[in-house]
Amino acid sequence: MKPHGEGLDFDGLKHVLSLAVRGASYDETLQSLLDEARRLAGGQAWTALCLLDAAAGRLRLTGASGLPPDFAAALALLPVGPHEGVCGQAAHSGAVVVVEDVLAEPRLRPWHALFMAHDVRACWSFPLHSPGGRVLGTLAFYHPAPQLPGAALTSEIGYFSDLVALLAERHLREQENEARHARAQRELAAMAAASERERRLYETVLSNTPDLVYVFDLEHRFTYANAVLLQMWGRTREEALGKNCLELGYPDWHAAMHDREIEQVKATKAPIRGEVPFNGTFGRRIYDYIFVPIIGPDGEVEAVAGTTRDVTERKRFEEELRDSEQRFRTITNAMPQMVWTALPDGTIDYHNEQFYDFVGLEPGAAEGRTWAEDMLHPDDQAGAGAAWAHSVASGTSYEMTYRLRHRSGDYRWILARALPLHNEAGAVIKWLGTDTDIHEKKLAEEALQEANHRKDEFLAMLAHELRNPLAPISAAAQVLRLAPGQPDKVRQYSDVIARQVNHMTTLVNDLLDVSRVTRGMVQLEMAEVDVKAVVTQAAEQVHPLIEAGKHALVVQLGTARASVLGDRARLIQVTANLLANAAKYTPAGGKIMLTVTPAGGKVRIDVADNGSGIDGDLLPQVFDLFVQGKRTPDRAQGGLGLGLALVKNIVAMHGGQVRAHSEGVGHGSTFTVELPLASSTAAAPATPAAPSPAAVRGRRRILLVDDNVDAAQTLAALLETAGHVVRTVNDPRAALAAAATQLQDAFILDIGMSGIDGHALARQLRSQPALAGAVYIALTGYGQASDRASSRDAGFDHHLVKPVDAVRLLAVLDSQDEQPVR
Repeated sequence: MKPHGEGLDFDGLKHVLSLAVRGASYDETLQSLLDEARRLAGGQAWTALCLLDAAAGRLRLTGASGLPPDFAAALALLPVGPHEGVCGQAAHSGAVVVVEDVLAEPRLRPWHALFMAHDVRACWSFPLHSPGGRVLGTLAFYHPAPQLPGAALTSEIGYFSDLVALLAERHLREQENEARHARAQRELAAMAAASERERRLYETVLSNTPDLVYVFDLEHRFTYANAVLLQMWGRTREEALGKNCLELGYPDWHAAMHDREIEQVKATKAPIRGEVPFNGTFGRRIYDYIFVPIIGPDGEVEAVAGTTRDVTERKRFEEELRDSEQRFRTITNAMPQMVWTALPDGTIDYHNEQFYDFVGLEPGAAEGRTWAEDMLHPDDQAGAGAAWAHSVASGTSYEMTYRLRHRSGDYRWILARALPLHNEAGAVIKWLGTDTDIHEKKLAEEALQEANHRKDEFLAMLAHELRNPLAPISAAAQVLRLAPGQPDKVRQYSDVIARQVNHMTTLVNDLLDVSRVTRGMVQLEMAEVDVKAVVTQAAEQVHPLIEAGKHALVVQLGTARASVLGDRARLIQVTANLLANAAKYTPAGGKIMLTVTPAGGKVRIDVADNGSGIDGDLLPQVFDLFVQGKRTPDRAQGGLGLGLALVKNIVAMHGGQVRAHSEGVGHGSTFTVELPLASSTAAAPATPAAPSPAAVRGRRRILLVDDNVDAAQTLAALLETAGHVVRTVNDPRAALAAAATQLQDAFILDIGMSGIDGHALARQLRSQPALAGAVYIALTGYGQASDRASSRDAGFDHHLVKPVDAVRLLAVLDSQDEQPVR
């Protein structure tokens, strides 16, 4: 059968514990426990509690849930032994006995008739153990169907068995104590009736006794011991009375201690209290005792009476409470968070070690009501205090972020949370709180917000920069449409379009360049490079911008060798960006200094200007993406502001450093690049000269395939103007049929087309023998190394990036033996 059980019902368990806490009667608490145990085992089960009658040697039914009267009568008194029923076996062995099917168990044959009469098929019996290990009885479950308890259910029933055992043992002990107390009272009453002296003696004893009652004479001998004390000693009255502690088997130290105490009571006529362990017939127990003098009619001490109370359970509870407190502190000190507790009125009474390690104070120094006034940031004290006061007053959970002073003296952001702990009546008895260091998270959130703000500003600025060239392009196109027969205007506005397209191309290239560099997708072509030649060429590139601003550029190169291992083109780009930046942010007629200084195994490139300078708040972020200085509404400086981010990354790829310095707005700026000097003195290879446009060698038959109709038509017009025969196709699927009708000298194919992309189309065209010898040119907006490799793998001879350089394209068409563009 499958394991059965519904699992613990914490509401039911809380009800049981609530009864115990409220001091409900034993019968009411026991019945609630049995009902909950029955529910745990399954709604159809019956539950029976049998306690061991030591005198009779049998189990006596003392409680049940769901048990029919006639079935309960059959279980009223059960024998105990290894061959008895399920409960008798469990009580004998002290182990759980589970029978899945009672009718299939031969040893239970004498019980089969009873089980069949009440439709009982399964029986589980759990022994009840006292804390000392003694078997008190059994907790049995009877089921109408064969079944076994699962591991979880067995554990949960075991938990209930322990609860029932504790309840039963306490009840039995209370009964025994009541009986003992009654016997003591009877004994004292009999002695009081015998004589007036005994009356005074036992009235004094009764007024001070909780459990054990005894009297010493002046020679320290016992003259009276009540039944409970005799039982603890394991002696009769005749064997005990007239003897002192040592003669009754007390350890030497114990007997000597009581001798001193008796003498002290005699001398001072004052009671004396103590606490001591003792090993008697009840086992090792802890006793709280009091010795009091019995004063005779003459005012002298005529005897010493004593009463002793068993406080073992109380001491165990106190020890468990201390252990619980220690475990709590151990757990909280092992946690990475700062943990604290507070009293119901909000007074902080505990912080764990992590808190004191954080704030750098001695343990205990931050308890009380006013600690936060010293530790919180002044700006956060009022808000945090008001929120805490509200939570304490309303009993609602507390959550607040504030800055707490770290042991370093800095304030760090903390997330503080606290929950109230309630008693049965719903009143707050404690607050449990945590402090979590969220400083880095807080800074990251602020940085993310700042980055989003920069991104938004960048996108707005990008839109502005892209619209600028679009306006003259649009206007020029309209002029050309209205004045087609005016060569001067055509030439003039064609130049406008060309310049603005070049400007837009520069913007897009800057975006792509910074993306590739920051993602580490750029491979440097490393060689020994003369830094003086690099900065000279960079100055030549930026010369038009410097000349337009009417700036004075002073270049100081010195005579010392200044070679580095690097990528010549990228180093030129770095220097040109710095020079361009200086020219943009320097008012007309400014001065720019470009200096190269080799020293200490490094070469330093300084670009200094007397321009607008850099604000102190912006200076630490000047090399970050999307960061720019304040622009005027006319945006006279232009550009996307990505240059310095590119500079930083390229210099880092060369193993160098770049830094910026400015005394503030209006005081100019200095940018310094430091690169490691090359160890070799070999001259750097000469930079190859740019190819010059080739003269037209002949007309080419060209098939141009591009699904952008405008792009195809304008490029075809350009090629036809150069003397070539061009056929355009806008559907790549129609290109195969078009190519088959006439042999072609060259194919210019767009890559990003729908249906069939340029790579697939090139493979299909190249696979035809008649078309295999043509020149294949890829035309695309993607120009990374991986894009060029894909084109090469697809069979293209050349890879040109949009917008296409007309001179380069014509040169490729006019020189079939030229090396492919890679």
